[in-house]
Amino acid sequence: MKKVVLSLCMSAAVAGLSSCVSTKDAVSFPDMNGEWNMIEIDGAPVIPAPGQEFPFIAFDAKTGQVYGSTGCNRLTGQVDVNAESGRIDLGALGSTRMMCPDMTVEQQVLTALAEVKSYRKLSDGHMALFGSSKRPLVVLQKRERQ
Repeated sequence: MKKVVLSLCMSAAVAGLSSCVSTKDAVSFPDMNGEWNMIEIDGAPVIPAPGQEFPFIAFDAKTGQVYGSTGCNRLTGQVDVNAESGRIDLGALGSTRMMCPDMTVEQQVLTALAEVKSYRKLSDGHMALFGSSKRPLVVLQKRERQ
């Protein structure tokens, strides 16, 4: 009986501690406000092709407006600002359709953003966009004012 009670107490303690860890990284949508460079996609650093800009995404927390660049084409769309904290759907973003000499980064950006379901702050201050796995699809770094 003591072993059962002890194991129940240990389980409760582990569950309590793990919930503290997950809330530490929890952010609300207003924390996403502003422009963010996409510095990593699917575990690999983003390296724009020569002559192309760095891909970025921006969020307006008041209106839900999303805009940005794939490095070649412009992105635009809306997100639900009233969604559950940490949840986001970027699957309905639109983009211009210009052809660039190298479309590799653009394809990576569009593929990753279509799979995004949630966001979370990382320990280094960056933000991460997640799909259905626990591994970040896209890592974001706050853009410096230009």
